[in-house]
Amino acid sequence: MGFENWQVLIVEDEQDSVQVVSQILLHYGVTVHVARNGFECLDTLQKLIPTLIITDLAMPGLDGWQTLMEIRANAKTAHIPVVAITAYHSANVAQNAIEAGFDAYFPKPFEPTTFMESLARLVV
Repeated sequence: MGFENWQVLIVEDEQDSVQVVSQILLHYGVTVHVARNGFECLDTLQKLIPTLIITDLAMPGLDGWQTLMEIRANAKTAHIPVVAITAYHSANVAQNAIEAGFDAYFPKPFEPTTFMESLARLVV
């Protein structure tokens, strides 16, 4: 898998989660960009079209659900795979995330190799 050309935008307000996800991606040679909330994400998308967006669902201000709606409503960004991550896992949240239009859903913590293999299937 060639991850070296990937640019991934992580949208996450918790520094520990940013660090964990960043370290996994960096290990595989991915270029990482970080936004601390949905508003920063949308601002970043004015300047960068990433390979993939990984967003937390629960954030202050514009949460992951609302951020996804904004991404999908914009013709320039609607095609970008968006992955939901959350510490508040339940079968209902997983189902709601997929129904809302997220391309994948991962409860925290996740296993790095499986996580990267799943992301690779989203990027074609």
